[in-house]
Amino acid sequence: MFVVMGATGHVGGSVARAVLGAGQAVTVITRSEAKAQLWREQGAEAAVLDVRDVPALAAVFQTARRAFVLNPPASPALNTDAEERRTMQAILRALQGAGLEKIVLQSTYGAQPGAHSGDLGVLYEFEEGARTLETPLCVVRAAYYMSNWAMGSEAIRSTGLLETMLPATQRVPMVAPQDVGAVAAQLLMAPVAEVGLYSIEGPAWYSPADVAQALAAVLGRSVRVASLARADWLAAYRRAGFSEEAARSYAHMTDIFISQAYESPANPLKGATDLHTYFQQVFGLKQN
Repeated sequence: MFVVMGATGHVGGSVARAVLGAGQAVTVITRSEAKAQLWREQGAEAAVLDVRDVPALAAVFQTARRAFVLNPPASPALNTDAEERRTMQAILRALQGAGLEKIVLQSTYGAQPGAHSGDLGVLYEFEEGARTLETPLCVVRAAYYMSNWAMGSEAIRSTGLLETMLPATQRVPMVAPQDVGAVAAQLLMAPVAEVGLYSIEGPAWYSPADVAQALAAVLGRSVRVASLARADWLAAYRRAGFSEEAARSYAHMTDIFISQAYESPANPLKGATDLHTYFQQVFGLKQN
């Protein structure tokens, strides 16, 4: 039995489908009974619970041999630093004593110590906490998700404006979520001895200008990049509904990301999906 967290999202969903496709028994964890039922229809078991419910989560892990784990993002309207650390600690407590033979943990490029640096600090602590469990562990650090650009697609369709905090011509590593899921699924099913830190990015690095060009080709309209100055970041996050604490944390994380104040992986795995293909897949599915 394989347990998969986050199966209703991009990466976890890819992991669950790949493991099911390999003929393995899978239990997905979700908070939604409706989404649980959709997975049951695909042949998976489903546990409906809040991941902060340590006894319930631990009971699910204890039924499994292996688990794919991730820390769910908190609502940006809350203090994300505090909320995400609560869920992370709950997951780690549930994993203790579960008797798993292997764990695959989803993390991010740039994971590093820091109390107020968004996912970078939280996921670094998640990695470190998982290592103390003394269960064979694979950590998958993913580059910036291409799916982040698709979230503002309706505004881009109507205005032709791609707003970003990145400089328009700065290229950074990006990756399609399904490529991350494919690597995580492979590691989850690989021999127990196959452990360690794995980094994954797409076939090339891309800039916001490249994103605008790819979106323009897929959406059939011109798209222009509008890069926000650092002085405007906090206000932009607040307009988007972020709490003051979350806005400051995300602004700090953004600064680390743009300044590339982290050690780039020497030999990252390369996903097959390029930016244009990813947008074709996403917007093609939405139009059907």
